[in-house]
Amino acid sequence: MSANDIFVMNFHKMTPRELITWCLGTAALQEKHPFHGSTFPDWVHGARHFREHAATLSDLETAAENKDTLKMKQRDEEQAATFHSIDINTSYLVLRAKAAKDNSLLYGMGYEVKEVKEKTKRPHQHVSVSRDPLKLEVERADDGAVRLKIQRDLGAGGYQVQFCKGQPTGEDSWRDYANFKTVRPLIKNLERACWYFFRVRSHGDNETSPWSAVVGIIVT
Repeated sequence: MSANDIFVMNFHKMTPRELITWCLGTAALQEKHPFHGSTFPDWVHGARHFREHAATLSDLETAAENKDTLKMKQRDEEQAATFHSIDINTSYLVLRAKAAKDNSLLYGMGYEVKEVKEKTKRPHQHVSVSRDPLKLEVERADDGAVRLKIQRDLGAGGYQVQFCKGQPTGEDSWRDYANFKTVRPLIKNLERACWYFFRVRSHGDNETSPWSAVVGIIVT
């Protein structure tokens, strides 16, 4: 973001007298700032420059008020130089705040700060997988295929599907089919006119839900 995105840069709307007052006040604030007061590099326009602008503007504005056209032109040029110093000053403040990752460095320097939105990473919120068996439904699809309908588990990263051709007689009867991200997986290439049985469980962050109830269907 640029200085214009962070500070209210309405200095062009100030009268010369208002700008003089602002320069003097800002110079005092920046000199006393606990961080910036002693860290300004030479190339940055700061308190000394603002005081010089204020003194020059004061002399030129007095003459301009007496309709001295030359002094009026010089006053306008000095105002432009003041705006340039402000641009350098604010750009430096933004760079330092970004480098330090500390938006507090934008405050107490004579500028009105717009609302600065901090970019923060949302902390990871752990969601456990279901402690109860998921509900499972099986419906016929195209020839030699069935579609599963798995209860969604908010803590799941995936769903493990196992199948058994014919009535299961124990844990050794089950075979892994695949792991799915979807809760509506299509199971294909099954033998027609045969009984198939399915079960499913969810896997999360180092957690696993219980197996679902076994559901059987004749493939057509």
